[in-house]
Amino acid sequence: ARMSQVDTSVSPNEKRIDDEAEIQIIKPRVACSMLAASHVKYSLRHFTAVPGAYTALDQNRLTVLFFNLGTLDILNEIDQISEERQKLVNWIYSLQISTIEGAAEDACGFRGSFTTAIDPKGTVGGGKVHDAGNLAQTYSALLSLSILGDDLSKVKRSVILKTLKQSQTELGCMNSQGSESECDMRYVYCAVAIAYMLGDDSCLDWKRLGEFIRKCVCYDGGIGQMPGEESHGGSTYCAIAALSLANRLWDESVLTKKQLQRLTRWAVYKQDRGFHGRANKTDDSCYAFWIGATLEMLNSFHLVDQHELRSFLYSVQFPPLGGFCKLHEIGGHPDLLHTYFSLAALSILKEPYFQSMYAPLNVTRRVHESVARRRIQLARFPSV
Repeated sequence: ARMSQVDTSVSPNEKRIDDEAEIQIIKPRVACSMLAASHVKYSLRHFTAVPGAYTALDQNRLTVLFFNLGTLDILNEIDQISEERQKLVNWIYSLQISTIEGAAEDACGFRGSFTTAIDPKGTVGGGKVHDAGNLAQTYSALLSLSILGDDLSKVKRSVILKTLKQSQTELGCMNSQGSESECDMRYVYCAVAIAYMLGDDSCLDWKRLGEFIRKCVCYDGGIGQMPGEESHGGSTYCAIAALSLANRLWDESVLTKKQLQRLTRWAVYKQDRGFHGRANKTDDSCYAFWIGATLEMLNSFHLVDQHELRSFLYSVQFPPLGGFCKLHEIGGHPDLLHTYFSLAALSILKEPYFQSMYAPLNVTRRVHESVARRRIQLARFPSV
């Protein structure tokens, strides 16, 4: 009875202060400008140590490295690791595997790490059953080497091109890591990009590949990972970028102009503030690149609400540590993938002082220029 008589009310002023304190706890901090210096520090820290959650990505170390190198490249800070450049180049080449090291002819290229090369006894080189090159990791390796200024002279070009030829299935798509491995639009893009960087796409059967892409066009105009699957921002980018790299985007040899118009409409309708990759999903920072870059390649980026997109990307920055989160949420934390693709999207938005992106290859134009020079050299001297 005595407790019920205690006045537990607070003054309006005290209530206001408590509410503000609660809001500060619940709502993550929002950055209203570009925190470039913080993002550089965030990237550099990951060259020496990464959070424990990255253990699950051990087989994809090359891709993680690419995201980190790409971040510094976009921010014009790649020289920050100039002293480590050769070590990184040497490490990447150490992951190259061919039939000499025991890989199958349809699984040569670059591993993601030495994880698959270790047998149960802990011996490196003993796990040959699973020790193989992977198209996604080979793509990441070639891009990383290019960012680091390597001339790709140590890449086993003919071996990798032979792997691309043998990786193509009857359906037209590409196996990711030899026969009976994953096969979808992601690896179609990786194969086309690898062939582009190595200056020879004659290893690809474009009749079957083009038919596969057509079959993946969904009823709503977007493109799925496989025929009959839901339209997806990532697989749509992969298909359009592959066609762009192969100079087949506008000649109607694969997709008609009407199909490209419907695809453009589908992509534009994926924007709320940022972009989401599928219908009725939350905006996700990485899709700012996947769909933004798709619209850029389709000469339709002017249809994007660029102010809202930039505002969304600024809001998912993580001021305490640098980096970008997947979305603006309680408990959100940054990661290398969303940091890289957020910066890549901001580059397409022409963020001041950023390196400009070459959307089809997913690298800066600075890096693409070196790839283009290499392609010209290979065209003149194919044996180089």
